[in-house]
Amino acid sequence: MKLFKKYFLLIICFLFFVVYSSLSIIHQQNFLSGGFDLGIYDQSIWQYSNLLYPFNTIKMKMILGDHLALTLPLLAPLYWLWNDVRLLLLFQAAWISFSGIAIFKYLQVRKFTFYQSVILTFIYLLFYGIQFAIYFDFHPVIIGVGLLAWILYFWQVGKWRLFTASTILLLLTQENMGIALSGLAAIWFFQGQRRKLAILLGIIGIVSSFAAFEVVKFFAGGSSEYQPSLPRDISGYVTQFFDSSEKREVWLYSLSWYSFLPLFSIGAMLAFILDLSQYFLTGDAYSRMWSPFMHHRAVLSIFLLVGAADVLLFLKSKKINITHVILAMLAVVLFLQWHFHFALNKLSKKEFVQTEAWIENNREVLAEIPTGASVAAQQSLVPHLSHRKEIYLIYPSKNKLSADICPQKECWWLNFSGSPEYLVVDMHQGASLTMLLADLEQFREAIATMERAGAIREYKRAGDAVLYKVVGT
Repeated sequence: MKLFKKYFLLIICFLFFVVYSSLSIIHQQNFLSGGFDLGIYDQSIWQYSNLLYPFNTIKMKMILGDHLALTLPLLAPLYWLWNDVRLLLLFQAAWISFSGIAIFKYLQVRKFTFYQSVILTFIYLLFYGIQFAIYFDFHPVIIGVGLLAWILYFWQVGKWRLFTASTILLLLTQENMGIALSGLAAIWFFQGQRRKLAILLGIIGIVSSFAAFEVVKFFAGGSSEYQPSLPRDISGYVTQFFDSSEKREVWLYSLSWYSFLPLFSIGAMLAFILDLSQYFLTGDAYSRMWSPFMHHRAVLSIFLLVGAADVLLFLKSKKINITHVILAMLAVVLFLQWHFHFALNKLSKKEFVQTEAWIENNREVLAEIPTGASVAAQQSLVPHLSHRKEIYLIYPSKNKLSADICPQKECWWLNFSGSPEYLVVDMHQGASLTMLLADLEQFREAIATMERAGAIREYKRAGDAVLYKVVGT
């Protein structure tokens, strides 16, 4: 039995690694990934692995002017082992899956039984926000979630050297990870654990995040994409937490995942609200961050798990059989997974796992691009070409052109930075707005205009996938 218990958790973590790596790699291999964010981080880590200056040609800025992701250089050795973006996805799946060990150990220290700890760890790993973070491709947020899990455990057992090292890595992972640390500090404060230290860590977290945002602005040339528009009064603050269907879905999916138990944990709810505030209280300009189906929601699983654990231990102190409660929580999670068709359900869909003709056409065309050549590519093709110094994202828009090229006032055109040698596109029927950053007909019109202007010349075609030589603009 001891041997069974020793390996049972590892088997669960390994199974999560298998399904999460399958989800992300199939997503990438079938050209469902994007330049935002997989292409951006892939190029940067590739640059670090080759000791190149990390100027990101997708965003046209130094990578630290986008996010203060100072742990990315630590991932560079991965590409010394296998120079392929899929290794980055495998690492991410392994990192989050085996963070379940930290969560399990944390629960064991808090006196949950073996099976109670296993089920709660399963609920944590299956959290819908983690699923969609993996499906979204790669993002440093997942590194942060894994670190938060270990920080939680090291704090609980008083392993201060490991706690300090993990906390430093967390703050170096992304500029808003200080806010996540402050969320944990709020939980510890209301748990009554080392309150003075919790207050200090909360202050350190907030200060470090504000300082990190200033560093990002410095590397971005003195400006930042993140310019929050805060409400003017208290009622505005409350309203903005619930004033869109996406925000309300985040509340519903997140709290129901833990059967609404965290509602009764003051610290967990403060951490939850603090995390959401950086996205929900910033005005419509950041509406893309409101979605429940983005990587931003993964962090919530840590706070909600601790809140649920606090409430369960309170129920236990009142002589309630919490094993029954935990089994009911598991049943709720499985129902939510089935009913709402969260990301892992895609592995059961034929249309997600099969390789269609247009996918093979893309692969055939991409194989013709010389290694190291500078390329402009649409959103869905960028992550397949980002192991090079110059990869540019195509931005379709209407441009004013000369009358002999464009008889209308404006015509569609494909804009990109730099001076790439090649331009590669995939215009198969069914190509989405996410893939093209434009309607398919608009995209095709842009290509036709550029061909008519002599700006591009067809070099290789396979179905609706076309590689052009860039002649001039």
